[in-house]
Amino acid sequence: MKAIKLPKQIKKIGLLLSTIAIVFATLLCFEGNKTKADANDTNGEIDQYIQKKLEKNNIPGAAVAITHNDKVIFTKGYGRTSNHTPITEDTQFAIASLSKAFTALSVMQLVEEGKIDLDKPIKQYVPSFQLNDLRGSKITPRHLLNHTSGLTDKVYHDMTLDPQPKSFQEVIQQLRNVSLTSEPGKEYHYNNTNYQLLALLVEAVSNEEFSVYLKHHIFDPLEMKQTFNVVNTKELNKGNKVIGGHYYLFGQPIAKDEPEWFVDGPAGIVSSAKDMAKWLIIQSNEGKYDNNQLLSSKGIKKMHTPASSEISYGMGWNTFKDDNGKNQIQHSGILWTYKSEALLLPDERYGIVMLFNSGMNIFVDYYSFTDGIAKILTNQPQKEPFYNNQLFELLVGAIIIVTIILGIRQLLRLQRWAEKYKSRPRWLSTIYLLLRLIPLCLLIFLPKVMTFIGGGRVLSWEGIILMMPSIFILLIIASFFNLMIAIFRVKQIFR
Repeated sequence: MKAIKLPKQIKKIGLLLSTIAIVFATLLCFEGNKTKADANDTNGEIDQYIQKKLEKNNIPGAAVAITHNDKVIFTKGYGRTSNHTPITEDTQFAIASLSKAFTALSVMQLVEEGKIDLDKPIKQYVPSFQLNDLRGSKITPRHLLNHTSGLTDKVYHDMTLDPQPKSFQEVIQQLRNVSLTSEPGKEYHYNNTNYQLLALLVEAVSNEEFSVYLKHHIFDPLEMKQTFNVVNTKELNKGNKVIGGHYYLFGQPIAKDEPEWFVDGPAGIVSSAKDMAKWLIIQSNEGKYDNNQLLSSKGIKKMHTPASSEISYGMGWNTFKDDNGKNQIQHSGILWTYKSEALLLPDERYGIVMLFNSGMNIFVDYYSFTDGIAKILTNQPQKEPFYNNQLFELLVGAIIIVTIILGIRQLLRLQRWAEKYKSRPRWLSTIYLLLRLIPLCLLIFLPKVMTFIGGGRVLSWEGIILMMPSIFILLIIASFFNLMIAIFRVKQIFR
């Protein structure tokens, strides 16, 4: 067969097109490598940032997961567990109140199946639910999801109940003596009981135990193989799956079992950074993970939408704007020996979660971890404070030493005080003596003080001590010395 000769012009055009294609492919390759290098640089910066903050705050162990759109871009474990095992992306942590978003999702799944109406009274689904308040019959699933049911820690302080309930039926029984703080739908009050009732609602409608429902409809579709739900925190201390967390004593992490608390619904899930990455993906990917659509995009958006212009809480998530006016969606998880933080950047479609094996402490700013990571991802300047929990604990320790020294000194100088008393107006000496009782009053009324500071949350004595042991020790020492000084000075007066 005779070969066909192409005109020279066509050959030149073909050569030109081939050259352009090669150059374009090279540029694409260069850009791809550049993007990959940029991503590696960002991950390296995040890695260094986390390591420095963990060391600065003396946090024993943590794990992080970061997602972008439907991809996991970074997961890593840091430090060690309480039995000195290295933490990895597969290490399991109690995620505490991050569980609320899972409970909210399970409710919204049943809403989309037409089995739950958000605005019908919950009593229609759970006939046994009854309060010592006629307004209780108006409470709807929406009110419970938004924490606007009118239930508060002050009327039903679930964290301080002793003994703790063992089931939803016991919770229902105890609620029969409870009255509401406000009209349903009017005021926001964060309360764990709302999400206990929602978990019970899921059981009543789906005819599955809540833990089983979570596994079948959320954990399994998301391939969250290291994730499960517990009813009581005592289950965290059994077996080898979950290693105990820590509390802080003068800035040093001390291993401890989690105090007992009925957490089914609001705070019972155990997970790993690897599994939580999959959970983050459906938040930024319109409810979809791989080929599994767990919730519609409208359902996810509804969960991320605040209850009203006055209430920033949505359904299992807090919503707010950052310093630049961009939307952020966040939730914290708090136990006494574990802590967790989750942050979504819906505009950039990033998801961040950090899990810690140290618990709530008034001196540790856990939120700053996810906030700092978000600033790195969005190229914003970071404002890292010079102070940290170690500095605060050192300061408290110094105050304790000074309190002891001054207390002993004043006890040894009672005679000198008695001489001053003779020349001083009695009313002034009486005021000085009464002021000595301030530390003791603070110690006695510490739970009420913490409730006031904490926006109405009611904490147990054990919880308060684990959250701020150094402050508690300071109050005990200050109360002891000031009380002794006051007693001995009154004796001097009567002599």
